[in-house]
Amino acid sequence: MFTIRQLEALYWSSALGSFDAAASYLHVAQSTISKRLAELERQFPEPIFDRSGRHSVLTVRGEAILQIAEQMLRLNDRLVSAARGTDAVPLKIRLGVTDLVAMSWLPELVKRIESAYPGVEIEPEIDLSNVLIDRLLDRKIDFVICPRGTLQPQFINAPLDAIELVWMCSPQLVGDRSSLTRDELLSMTLLAQSSGSVLRPILYPIIDNESLTFKKKINCNNMGALAELAASGMGITILPKSFFVRYLQDDRLRVVDTPIYLPELNYYVTFRNDYYREFFAGVAQICRDIRGFSEHAGRAGA
Repeated sequence: MFTIRQLEALYWSSALGSFDAAASYLHVAQSTISKRLAELERQFPEPIFDRSGRHSVLTVRGEAILQIAEQMLRLNDRLVSAARGTDAVPLKIRLGVTDLVAMSWLPELVKRIESAYPGVEIEPEIDLSNVLIDRLLDRKIDFVICPRGTLQPQFINAPLDAIELVWMCSPQLVGDRSSLTRDELLSMTLLAQSSGSVLRPILYPIIDNESLTFKKKINCNNMGALAELAASGMGITILPKSFFVRYLQDDRLRVVDTPIYLPELNYYVTFRNDYYREFFAGVAQICRDIRGFSEHAGRAGA
């Protein structure tokens, strides 16, 4: 007979890429994972794993069995929920966020998740949006908060706040002025978001526009570093205003109006719709309740 523990061993070994990672996630020894998978494999006439290389990989039969195992684990989640009279929750949530979230309302989010779901282990991971989405697709993380979602049908994308983007530079570059003409803007060094950063996709029409020839460009994938470069007078940059209020209050940076339109930065939460769906929907609601980008404005200024 098959057991849930055997199916979990198969699922997480595949999802996380190794027996060691599955063992760590399930809080058991690696030998326990190997034993459960061996017991599972003995019940089939063909091998589930191809062990001819350095690492064991699923065979074609193994991939088919994995799909069935996923369905059985989802049904088990529902059965557990019915037995408890409440929604099942995972033992651990691997939470992926960008640096903007990490610098502002991540502590509040962790606190509220712990309060709503006692006993759930929270493992935050901070990275660039494209990396977070790729890791979500690879099942390396469970829940992502970033400005980019995925259109794949097995995921849910829920919108959060929209953030105002503004041009910022040191007051020493503009004196008492609060606006620049197009030519004045282009005569400055652009401190730009590099490939893979949070803002690069939506700022592509500006940063990579051949008709906008800035005097010079310096690329960086960290907003805090861009703010510091701008505050030192090295050029002008584009930043989410609410996250750098302290720079404005300390007169280290100034918002400058220009003829170049800037879009808003829209954030989303993204999670799978076939795995602890109700739990992650609850976490998404916590994110919306926090109203992080407006309520926590300015906390990322340092």
